[in-house]
Amino acid sequence: MKKIIILLAGVSIIFSNCTSNDNIQQELVREIMVVHDEVMPKMDDIHQTQKQLRAERTAVTDGTTQKQIDDHILSLEQAGESMMDWMANLKLPSEKDTRTHEEIMAYLAKEKIEIQHVSDDMNGSISAGKELLEKLK
Repeated sequence: MKKIIILLAGVSIIFSNCTSNDNIQQELVREIMVVHDEVMPKMDDIHQTQKQLRAERTAVTDGTTQKQIDDHILSLEQAGESMMDWMANLKLPSEKDTRTHEEIMAYLAKEKIEIQHVSDDMNGSISAGKELLEKLK
């Protein structure tokens, strides 16, 4: 009887540890997705700002200003592409995942940093593009 109780206690500890690990992973995934969900709608801002800059570019004759506009358009394009690349390459943990908890946590920590960089790039390029549009008016 003691052996059965000890065995059940051991199994219980193992399963509670798995549940705890799953909860920790799920929380980190949630944090990652919060950043993604905050910045993803800004893809429309990127496209709109690019469109406005392209329209301004056609009216500008100064080579220096044209270069500034081109640089901002490129920056916006790269920021949008970085979001698309990040989403395409994201591999969230699943039930079929063969990685260890530690490997998953390291991967998710890296992805959290990466999506924050994507967010910073998107917000920065949108802000810079809008500032340039204001200067051009």
